[in-house]
This record gives sequence, structure tokens and C-alpha cells, in this order.
Amino acid sequence: MTTPTLTPAIEDRLDQMALQLEVLTHEAMRQQAARERWSELTEVMTPIASQAMNTLSGELDDLDLSMDDVARFARTMATSLPVLERLVSQLATIAELVEVVAPMAEPVMATATDRLATLDERGYFDIGRSGLGVVDRVVTSFTEEDVEALGDNIVLILQTVREMTQPEVMQMLQRTFTTVQDGEHVEPSEPPGAFALLKEMRQPEVRRGLSKALNMLRSLGEESPTAAAPNPEPKRTNR
Repeated sequence: MTTPTLTPAIEDRLDQMALQLEVLTHEAMRQQAARERWSELTEVMTPIASQAMNTLSGELDDLDLSMDDVARFARTMATSLPVLERLVSQLATIAELVEVVAPMAEPVMATATDRLATLDERGYFDIGRSGLGVVDRVVTSFTEEDVEALGDNIVLILQTVREMTQPEVMQMLQRTFTTVQDGEHVEPSEPPGAFALLKEMRQPEVRRGLSKALNMLRSLGEESPTAAAPNPEPKRTNR
């Protein structure tokens, strides 16, 4: 009995069918493995998802929230995404600015710290605290009426201070204080008599001093502009 011989065309066709069958077998095996892995993942994740849902339900019950509230919050977040995106971009810009400014701010902070330490060593802060104590005593010692009266006379006070700080006035006060201090250290053994005083009156400095003292006394004796004017004489009526 003779075996039939296959033509080359039939052999090629059989080889192609064998290759296709091999490909289909590998695909079926891959899908079977994927189904098995998915089944295993489902078995593992089902208890976890169930526990998560139970926990979420318990938390929602504790917060007195419903699923409608959660859905509404989700919709609000979804509609606010553009705003959130702009905020995130602004935060990124601020972070970049901080990264740029931080190296430049370090020398400034170091200089400011050194300056404050120097001021503290010199006692500026102690004087400031003492000044606050003085202000506190002033506030507790004066009433509102006193402050209003000070405000009414502040211009006159400043004018007086300005006049008192003139060079000639300060020099005169300095000479007066120096003379008084020297007189306290050097006291005469006996008080001067009338003739000695008359002799001193002949000195030009003494006469100028007396003239200034008399002018001062005259200005003290003058009436202030705000003094009440004398009552006008009553008009005579013709009989």
C-alpha cells in the first residue's frame, strides 16, 4: 500500500494552521491566567472594600452626613476645579518667589539682628521701657480735662519753649547757674554793708543786671491780654 504524498501547497497550509492554533492556545492561556489573577484580586479586595464601606458608613453616621451630602460635595469640588487649579498655581508662584527671596533676606535678617543686639547693649530698650513707665505715670496722673487744657495752651507752651531755647537766654541761664554755684562755695565772712552795695551798683554789669531784673518784674506785673477789661463808665442821661 502506498502513502499519499502531500503537495507543497497543502504543507504550507497545514503549517499556517499549526501556527494559528499555537497563537490561539497562547491567547487562551493568557486570558485564563488573567481571569485567575482577577479572581484572586477580587477575593482579596472584596473584604477590604466591604470593610472600607462599613467604616465609611460609620463615619458618615457619626458626622450626620448622607450620601446626598457627599455627592453634593463631590459636585462642588468638581465645579471648583478651575479655582483650585489657579490657587495651586499661585501657591507654586509664591513658593518660587520665596526660594528667590530667601537667600537675599538672610543677610538683611542678620544685619537687623546685629543692629538690635547693639541697641540692646547700648540700653535703648531699657530706656524705652523706662519711657513707657513715665508715660504710664503721666496717663494715671492727669485727667481728660488736664489734657484738654494742655491742648488749648500747647501753642503758647511751644512758643515759650522756643523763646527759652534761644542762645542768649541759654547763655544767661548758664551764667546765672554758674554764679549761684560759685556763690554757694565761696560765702563772705560778713554780709556786705550798704556802702559796699552802693559800690557794687557802680559796676556796669550790676546796672545791666538790675535793668534786666526790673524789666522782668515789669513784665510780671503787666496784665495778661485775657484779663477782664474794666467796666465802661455808665452813660449820663440828660435830665
